[in-house]
Amino acid sequence: MDTRSLREFIRLGRFPFLLSGFIPFTAGALLAFLLGARFTPAQFLIGYAAMAAAHLSVHYSNDYFDADADRFVETTPISGGSGVLAANPDLKPVAFRAAVALMAVSVLIGYFFVTVYAYPVVFLVFGIAGNLLGWFYTAPPLAFAYHNLGEVTNMITFGLLMPGAGYFVAMGTLDAAFFAFAVPLCLYGLVFITSVEIPDREGDIAGGKRTLVVRKGRVFGFWLIALAATLATASLAVFALTDFFAPVDFWPVALVSLIPLGIALWGFLHRCAGRACTLPFAVANIVGYFLFQGLVVIYFIYAAVSA
Repeated sequence: MDTRSLREFIRLGRFPFLLSGFIPFTAGALLAFLLGARFTPAQFLIGYAAMAAAHLSVHYSNDYFDADADRFVETTPISGGSGVLAANPDLKPVAFRAAVALMAVSVLIGYFFVTVYAYPVVFLVFGIAGNLLGWFYTAPPLAFAYHNLGEVTNMITFGLLMPGAGYFVAMGTLDAAFFAFAVPLCLYGLVFITSVEIPDREGDIAGGKRTLVVRKGRVFGFWLIALAATLATASLAVFALTDFFAPVDFWPVALVSLIPLGIALWGFLHRCAGRACTLPFAVANIVGYFLFQGLVVIYFIYAAVSA
């Protein structure tokens, strides 16, 4: 592989987007710590390494299986894949092998983790499920993104699997507290994927994807984003009012959730059907999503240090 091909191969991995998994993983681990879990930095890093390999595998496999559909999509900062394989089809076999190899690495690290730390084997099952969910997001015969299940898959991935893995690594189990925390995270996963789908509607139609935005239109997408963000803020407010996560004060989390909610409502008020007029609001939703996730992690770190 020459230098140019290597650069394109690395770009194909979309490494900056690993943050979308690392942040909820870290939030899950920190919440477990605040609720009484004790774990080492090595546990955290090894546990995340298993999930990071799975996440990176998804980047390569999605671009591989989406290569034909992505020919119709104009790449944006938040959507359309990397665009690498459309311009470099000779890299497709390498992308496929990288995706498979990274899945294997993920499972091996997961096996190492449960063996070294004597964790329940269900953690390994958790990791394998994450790998399969990511693979079949675009891979046949299931191809969730092409069969009306792309949104559900993303909600599970970023609302359950990633934060759940972090919580599991720290706590050693998944309990009622985690599943309650997963409710708003799943809703934000819906905000995330719907925002990503909005710029790609025409390309997804041409490529045969059956996303919600393809089926219902961009205006519906903004309705859904606003509803999901509203429900997420409402659930976090309920947690704060009821002290569900005591001794963790959830009022700062509820207040921070006003950022993605405000952006979602702003987009809803300016909703339209065209691509050009919706792209800035879709991008703003993704920015709001990352701001919320990042500020929650910062707050959890502050709470942990102050305890």
